[in-house]
Amino acid sequence: MAGDEQEEEREFLAELKARSGQDLAQWMAAIAAQGFADKNETIDWLRAQGFAFARASWLERIHSNGGKPIYMNEPPKTAAEPTVAPPPPKRVAPVPAPSARERAELEKLLTAAKGYRPLYQLLEAEVRRAVPGVAVQPRSTYIAFVAPAEFAAVTVHASELRLGLNLGDRPHDATLQRSRMKGPGSAISHMLVLTDARQVNADLVNLIMAANGRVNGA
Repeated sequence: MAGDEQEEEREFLAELKARSGQDLAQWMAAIAAQGFADKNETIDWLRAQGFAFARASWLERIHSNGGKPIYMNEPPKTAAEPTVAPPPPKRVAPVPAPSARERAELEKLLTAAKGYRPLYQLLEAEVRRAVPGVAVQPRSTYIAFVAPAEFAAVTVHASELRLGLNLGDRPHDATLQRSRMKGPGSAISHMLVLTDARQVNADLVNLIMAANGRVNGA
């Protein structure tokens, strides 16, 4: 999936000026000039400029990433090496590339999402950002997020996505419901119904991180 998204991002940025009249730097400046308070305002504004939801979300993510593309390699740094070496980064186990069979199974599951495929792609991207080293694994009826143990699950439907989380005895409410998902086991204790990009916000990311922390101690 990451390789596909990297190629999709490359094509999107290569065609950006021809399709929209402005290049990436100009769009980043335009977004910054609006002074939006959160990413949902940015996405709404970009959609009003003629971008489809998925492309508006992508530009917002790039803007939140300091104006740098998400998947393209950063240019090498030219600054002199520091005299004191920084501490080594936290090691994250490499994520095995999905097999051809896994890619086919994932694609089969996503076919059911129909118009909600961009929403799933946004959700997956946010999970990857929040949980480095996460692996996305297709099951028979759902998509599992593991790092290395399963802490979240998604079922895709033509009318909604259902995100399940392992949150133990956390209280349920109107938003964070008791799980009603086909496939995931009882450890997936809570469920959120997603139908709009506005729901993929900081609160949701915090819940995802809480579930991973509970299961994998991260």
